[in-house]
Amino acid sequence: MNNEEKDRIKENQKNRDIMEAKDNLTENINLNEDLEENTPEDEQNSNYKNEEFVVEMEKDFRKEIAIDKEEEASSDDELYIRMKRRIVKSFRWQEDIIIPFSQELKISPEELEEILMKRLDMSSLEALHPRFESSKFRCTRERIHSDLKLCWLSDVMNLLTLEEAEEIKNRIISKVLTENELYEKALEEGRKELVEYLKR
Repeated sequence: MNNEEKDRIKENQKNRDIMEAKDNLTENINLNEDLEENTPEDEQNSNYKNEEFVVEMEKDFRKEIAIDKEEEASSDDELYIRMKRRIVKSFRWQEDIIIPFSQELKISPEELEEILMKRLDMSSLEALHPRFESSKFRCTRERIHSDLKLCWLSDVMNLLTLEEAEEIKNRIISKVLTENELYEKALEEGRKELVEYLKR
């Protein structure tokens, strides 16, 4: 179930809660009206107070379950910016892209959001997260190649063949992306394997 479906379910639940509160309020008001016809004046005054109390309760209830509604956009440009902002503010975007990359660039998440919104159009933003997911393998592979200095050991010194270097990288990538092992830990284990291999 994706985030959009979860949000839709939450909104539907809130709407049901509001309708239920309205029904309860209507029942209470109708009950009060029936009682008014058959009760003395003193009791009627008490019922009016109860009715006011019920109305206050409904207001409090509405505050508790209020759905944050934005005002209507005053222009197409403002609407476009809002749509972009909703994309970059989504949970998956924040967790996978905004927070890690803002830390890497040493800027605030808000600054990175503004950069992405400014430099990418709507279709690029929508396509970025899937592209990010699909590029994890290639980027992790290149990072390992650099961190283990395989460019020197394999490409320059020829201490490893390309196939051997690829085998070491693939084992580390598998631990990181498939087994969810921390990159630093998997890299350290890969470094030990590499040293043992070079000592043979």
